[in-house]
Amino acid sequence: MKNRYVIGLNSGTSFDGIDVALVKFKKNDLTPIFLDGIVCEYPRHIKEKIRKLIVGALRAKPSEKIAQLDIILGNLFADAALRLIKKNKLKKEDILLIASHGQTIYHKPRVKSVQISNGKIIAKKTGIKTINNFREGDIKAGGEGAPLMPFLDSVLFRDLPRQVCTLNIGGISNVTVVGKNITPIAFDIGPGNALIDLITKKYFKKDFDKDGKLALKGKIDFKSIEHALKDPYFKKKPPKSTGKEYFNQKFIDEFFSQIKNNQNKIATVTYFSAKVIEKSLRDFVLPKYDVKEIVVSGGGVKNKTLMRHLVRACHGVPLLTKSDKYGMPSKYKEAILFALLGYTCHLRKPNNIPSCTGAKKKVILGKIIKV
Repeated sequence: MKNRYVIGLNSGTSFDGIDVALVKFKKNDLTPIFLDGIVCEYPRHIKEKIRKLIVGALRAKPSEKIAQLDIILGNLFADAALRLIKKNKLKKEDILLIASHGQTIYHKPRVKSVQISNGKIIAKKTGIKTINNFREGDIKAGGEGAPLMPFLDSVLFRDLPRQVCTLNIGGISNVTVVGKNITPIAFDIGPGNALIDLITKKYFKKDFDKDGKLALKGKIDFKSIEHALKDPYFKKKPPKSTGKEYFNQKFIDEFFSQIKNNQNKIATVTYFSAKVIEKSLRDFVLPKYDVKEIVVSGGGVKNKTLMRHLVRACHGVPLLTKSDKYGMPSKYKEAILFALLGYTCHLRKPNNIPSCTGAKKKVILGKIIKV
């Protein structure tokens, strides 16, 4: 096997665009080596189509709309991969495979998880073997189908003598604990950027709160936060997973509708998103594990106000560092994960972690689409 270059493609629950990562693998080593990455932003009308599908959550059975968007995203994902190949002056023959997670539009733990971005189109348009459908296998094995990040973390930190907690803040926040001589655990914490983005779009007509500047201008309603933290999801023990089907506008209306000032509303929800992380760490992680370090990644690290709240809320919790320290650029970590999942699928190696997803057994995640 001469070429061990792999391209990972992903669009997270914030659906702002396609993250594309080029990685390589050394012989007999599963550790992905990040080489380059790009972000291909979705056109605004595509973002709106995705948003409407997610809000509908399949209840209206918009199968025709899903099929149409699946084709559109298949072409966009293929173009994104080709763009990175061209940027690095590579040929399609240099690429072993493309691993595409696609765009999640629906996730119901242990039942169904739907991602779109037609893999057959990606394979045909690029001329490169494509692997997708990374969640179905875990669900069929009795798992939640999420989170999948623990597999990458277990590879990255398998040789460290200390226990490491990794925190990914995307639309949904999730946490993983790995280390020598322990069984990895992981779970979805709750809203990361999801509620913040919804409020930013609805009341400020912006896609996201850049640097957390909007949240800085408001006052925090601590009573609303105390009430919201009583939601049953936060009490549920891991393994568990969630999505925007749960943490959505309905959740905002239930717990934060009494806050009439929009600046106060975004300030409160931003603090709430940090508080949710702190509560989960103290309830489910720190009492059981001797964590020495928390490694943070995901789009949430760009929100300076959220990160400040997190550092203060987690007073006494081990040092917060970015995943960049370990050669994993925080904004490309999920794309790198899918490159690894695709590579291990190609090698026919099991790549889920039952202790994290609740699956009954180890399975090989991914569906291979040959050219």
